[in-house]
Amino acid sequence: MIDRLELTKNIQFYNLIIPEDNRNRTITDVEITNILDAADDNIEPGSDYLLEEFRIEKRLIENDIPYKYSLRIFPTLKPVYFIGEIEGGENYQDKIYAFILILEFDNSVAIIKKSCANISDDIERSFNLVSSNLLASTFNDSDVLFQKISTRTITNSDKAIRNRSAESADLKGSYSTHAAGRSIPYYLKLRQGAIIKTISGSGRLVEASQRVNFDEIATWSYNQLCLIRQGGGVKDFLNSFAKQKDLSEVLSSTVPSALLIESTSLYEKLQSEGAILKYKLPDGSDCILNEIQVNRLLHKLEKVYEIKPDLTIQVPLGKAKVRKNNKTLTIDSTVLKKIKVSYNSKDITLQSFIFKNGFYSITFTDPCYMYFMGNCFEDSSGISEINSILEMLVPKANIKNVLSEKGLLLKGMDKFSNDSMFDVVENIHSGDDYIFCDDLGNEWADHITFNKADSCICFIHSKHGDKSTSASKLHDVVGQGIKNLGYMYFNTADFTVKLKTKFNKNYTGVYNKKSVSTKIKKVRKGDTKNIKKYLDDLFKDVKLHRKCILSCSFLSKKEIEREFINLRRKKPVKPHVIQLLWILSSFSHAVKEANAVPIIYCDN
Repeated sequence: MIDRLELTKNIQFYNLIIPEDNRNRTITDVEITNILDAADDNIEPGSDYLLEEFRIEKRLIENDIPYKYSLRIFPTLKPVYFIGEIEGGENYQDKIYAFILILEFDNSVAIIKKSCANISDDIERSFNLVSSNLLASTFNDSDVLFQKISTRTITNSDKAIRNRSAESADLKGSYSTHAAGRSIPYYLKLRQGAIIKTISGSGRLVEASQRVNFDEIATWSYNQLCLIRQGGGVKDFLNSFAKQKDLSEVLSSTVPSALLIESTSLYEKLQSEGAILKYKLPDGSDCILNEIQVNRLLHKLEKVYEIKPDLTIQVPLGKAKVRKNNKTLTIDSTVLKKIKVSYNSKDITLQSFIFKNGFYSITFTDPCYMYFMGNCFEDSSGISEINSILEMLVPKANIKNVLSEKGLLLKGMDKFSNDSMFDVVENIHSGDDYIFCDDLGNEWADHITFNKADSCICFIHSKHGDKSTSASKLHDVVGQGIKNLGYMYFNTADFTVKLKTKFNKNYTGVYNKKSVSTKIKKVRKGDTKNIKKYLDDLFKDVKLHRKCILSCSFLSKKEIEREFINLRRKKPVKPHVIQLLWILSSFSHAVKEANAVPIIYCDN
């Protein structure tokens, strides 16, 4: 039977944990049996193994290297997703065959499996996973073409872009590494000569090829393990990204500060598995969550939760805390333990489901670090960005006098109130050739300005509030600015349409919850008769650049500078200050990646 195996090159490697007081430890029957028993936990009830072999000694054909293999092939059942289940009635299931193959080379194992139950708990008691970082050390960056990379940004802000993916013939020549230092690579696709490989954050190595026989998969596995042990690849490109750090080292200098459940990834995984969520009623029966309840739960989970110094988490229901283990940070929540995930004919707690799939991230009081997908990472740019962020803040004298965003709105008014943010912005840009108020409706920004002498197009987004370093007030205006970046590359025809459909009217705003039609013209400055030629000439200007500007009366550069200096000196700061840093950083990087200049008007 083993000669009939046709396997894909899809593998994970583990090394036996060797304690200081037992340096002669070797792999025994116990460790392998535990892994195999965990893998076939989803075997069809009453079924036998199609094939079972345990620690069979063998030698590689090419290298004459001794190794052992263990194999189980067994039937398992999966729900038929297109036929709904009914309580007490006949329910349909697909019968498929699952397998797990364990190859032992000294004190390392290579595991290839399909459709098995989860083995993480059992294998992690005795083995350490060979991380994606070690897999990537098997080659020199200069020798491969990076064709795809997916990254997770070191931030838990609900307004920031958390995940990014980029593809190219070779990303080394086209990927902007400006923001790479705070990005964790969790998926790589690369070409090494004629070979295409992928490396995932879960430590999985996949090589694209036709299916191969047992002896070929054993030889390939051994060769990959030799490359891992050799290591030492020169990482010219990957060194630009966040660095993996030992958790104990991180915890010696900082503590967890905020938790985020990766709710989008969680939802997608639940959908792909055809899983249902349920909980026990007082009478012992199961209550299945309907779509509305699931959406409500996911909405609660997607919030950022503050972690207190004692590692407890303030949650709306039940109790929750973060638990520190030797190499991991886990979540302990009474609510997440009560909810069960039912899939592949088995039930596990939602807490375990989230943990096993790595669907959570934890930030620390030191914003350089983040715990993600079971590993700790250090931002290689981090605090060094503070200077460039502070340079982005431009104090404006009149902002301190602002009392509201748009001021008092009356029918007869032909300009915004002197104490409004809109009026301050228009005064700041009074030297521009054109000023348009694009607030409300299909808006690109609150104000749009053109200046031919400066070769500049400005998109300005305004937000008023009391002075604060709180990140919450910045969320909305940053989100608005980032969302509308694409509009900055409009053409003459696009703007002409807006001119005819929107800018030819007076401003209608909302005051005291009532709509007010004013005499304020939306064309705040400039003669639009020649706008087409003006824009055509502006777009031809090789010096043309674009600015995305946030005008925020609630920000004080001195206050932010003071808090950020404390951060740089590694003094304790409140979690919202760390969020503020990452939100400002996210805005800066998003705008720069759109080839625009980020600016924030603020109070001194």
